[in-house]
Amino acid sequence: MRIFANVKTSINRYKDYRTMTKDDLADFYQSKCDYYQEYVWVCLVVGTILSAFYVVPDYLINGTIMPTLIPRISVLGIFVMFLIILHFYNSRIVILTADFLLVHSLVIATIWTVYSLGVKKLAGEFFIIMNLIFLIVGFVARVRGIIISYAFFILEIIISHFIIHYENLSTIMILAVPCSLAVIFSHCLWTLVYLDHYRLQQKLELAMITDPLTQVYNRHLLEKIVTKNALINMEEPIAIAMLDIDNFKKLNDDHGHYTGDLTLLYMGQKLSKETHSDDYVIRFGGEEFIVIFRKCDINNACARMEQFRQDIEKAEDSPVPFTISVGVSKYTGDFSKTIQNVNNALTKAKNSGRNSVVVV
Repeated sequence: MRIFANVKTSINRYKDYRTMTKDDLADFYQSKCDYYQEYVWVCLVVGTILSAFYVVPDYLINGTIMPTLIPRISVLGIFVMFLIILHFYNSRIVILTADFLLVHSLVIATIWTVYSLGVKKLAGEFFIIMNLIFLIVGFVARVRGIIISYAFFILEIIISHFIIHYENLSTIMILAVPCSLAVIFSHCLWTLVYLDHYRLQQKLELAMITDPLTQVYNRHLLEKIVTKNALINMEEPIAIAMLDIDNFKKLNDDHGHYTGDLTLLYMGQKLSKETHSDDYVIRFGGEEFIVIFRKCDINNACARMEQFRQDIEKAEDSPVPFTISVGVSKYTGDFSKTIQNVNNALTKAKNSGRNSVVVV
């Protein structure tokens, strides 16, 4: 049956979710927040503005809007502060705090309205409506954030009871608790549903920065590193190497382009195996590769490249015998200047007979 298939899918998603590290989860929830925040903002803005128009049913009940006018429009002050925060801050924590602050301002304004209105039996209906707001805000929040927010919501109802003395508190709680559980459960499922979108997005992003032939990074990643100055604030030493397959054109001419492609694939795979997980291996173009060594000084990088050069020269599992030339330089803080230094070092390696490592 389809329902069992859906349950199995949800279980598999949950297992995937449980494998995520702390950093993965932070990135996942940031992605979820970025994806839904515009929708949440629009709903909160429209909902807050429309809440002020509840003075109309207040008038129909009381024959005047004066008792409830201040409670109804009081939330507009929080709303202005909400807009100011969103304009100046992009932090996910700040955004979520602003979202929930506005929601609980609506709750308090509703409680204040019930107190001013004098018709306490309508409180249950007002609180049921608030569940729609919690449902909306939950799209950008973690499930535990929704649970904490609902705990405050229930607490606000209980505390206000000592002031207002609801005539139907038991009914209010009977309605509020199941609604809150339903909203929390729905967002547990929706978080797992969004995980599919997140994984697909990761695959697409990886495909954009991965060279399809060698399966190492391509120049798109290099452009992102340069554009975002991703290396400039790193405190650990960084070295950069540029590698070139010697006489690659002749290799293609003698053995064919298919063998040339296999050689490039071999080169990419061997570089990936013999570098650390936090290093970047990038196909720079044609038969050239760049390696960005993180947490590695120039001497260590030179030694590693020399060992790699020897491994390539002695390799027995390569498609055809070949050698490489390597240029190495310390990262200076200026990426363009460093790449120029590395390229100059590579040129010296080629001009000095190839199959060597040169440091600048």
